[in-house]
Amino acid sequence: MKLQHHDPDGAKTPHHDGSTIRLSLTGLIILCVSLIATSSLITHLMGFHLSRGTVIKQPAAQAEPKPPDLPNLNPSGPWGELATLDVDIEQPLEYVSFEATTNRVAYWIFPGTTLDQVRDLMLASGLTQAQANTALGVDQVTNTPAAVVVKPDDALVLSLSPEVRCKFYTALAAWPENKLMREPYHLEEKKVEALFIKNDVDPATVGMVRKLMYSRGNNCYFSDLEVVLHAMPTEEGRVNLLKSLTSQTAVLARLRLRPNSDIDKILGYWGAVPGVRAKDLRPLLESITNTPEGGTISLLYFLPPFARERLYTFPLPSKPGDTKMDCHWTALNFLNETPDDRLQDNAYASKYIESSFYQIGKPSMCGDLIFLLDGKGVVIHSAVYIADDLVFTKNGVNYAQPWILMRIKTLLGVYTCTAEPKVLYYRRKAA
Repeated sequence: MKLQHHDPDGAKTPHHDGSTIRLSLTGLIILCVSLIATSSLITHLMGFHLSRGTVIKQPAAQAEPKPPDLPNLNPSGPWGELATLDVDIEQPLEYVSFEATTNRVAYWIFPGTTLDQVRDLMLASGLTQAQANTALGVDQVTNTPAAVVVKPDDALVLSLSPEVRCKFYTALAAWPENKLMREPYHLEEKKVEALFIKNDVDPATVGMVRKLMYSRGNNCYFSDLEVVLHAMPTEEGRVNLLKSLTSQTAVLARLRLRPNSDIDKILGYWGAVPGVRAKDLRPLLESITNTPEGGTISLLYFLPPFARERLYTFPLPSKPGDTKMDCHWTALNFLNETPDDRLQDNAYASKYIESSFYQIGKPSMCGDLIFLLDGKGVVIHSAVYIADDLVFTKNGVNYAQPWILMRIKTLLGVYTCTAEPKVLYYRRKAA
């Protein structure tokens, strides 16, 4: 910053009451030197302070702001620099309304067991003798060669402690017939209260849900929806509750491009994904890097057609005979141009994995498979590695479960029972 000191030319010596101030030549020289020195000092001080102010403000003025819609800028990798935003996605109102009824009945199903075995399991899980007797009362049990089915009343369900509920429901989750134990509603502990407040859930209902929740790690789980719905008098209240319970943490992701971004490196990663054409992406990426500050582009452009068409969407309600679009069908079809509906059959899917994939130690390519195994070595979930810590997943066969991007750590929390699941990684042989 340049500063100019203005000193008017031809200044006259002031007159006061006719008296005149006279200076000798020597005095005049001394006065001029003093004025010049004082002027220089003032100019120097003013310049120093303004210069310091400019230096302090300049980085903030020149710093490139983070994209306002996606504030988290992740470390760059071969995929480029990801800008991500964690959001809570809820089921559509049309789907939630299907479940918001009071005629639902709770069942505990024990396939291939006897009454004595069921009693032993209940007692081993922490139920008292009195609670087991109530559960196995004549009016509460249907005993067939195929399974023992218990219809617990609301009072019995409410009487279980969180510790007993967690242990007992973990045991029930071994059988897929116990849907809400195997795939319970799950919420992050730190978000529970905020979700209920946002959806205007009645405090009495919140208290009841809290009593019926059980914890694993940093997540809260809830499997007793029927009991709570029975106690809620209005459909609006039931819908508000279900909107909260069906909330899932998803990730919105965009690729951050700067004028100096290495487009060849980025296309080397994403261009290897079947169905993603580098020749179509290059002009778009170059146009963004040629702008003064760069910009962001949706990650949808870098995903194969299967994921591009489904991400952040919900399937239509299913009918008998429809394809079972669960996590395994989703993960194994990720790289397929046309979905193979035979992959909904677990036996066929297992053979497909053996013939078409090989195990790797760590995922590093978009399209690598992630399998979560329980303590018995059973695959309980499949997902697809995308980049950094992001996976493409559908959490369950339910049509009300969307296809989303999640962080691996969040996904592990969802499927953690008594311990975090074992993780295996596989890559398609053609890759």
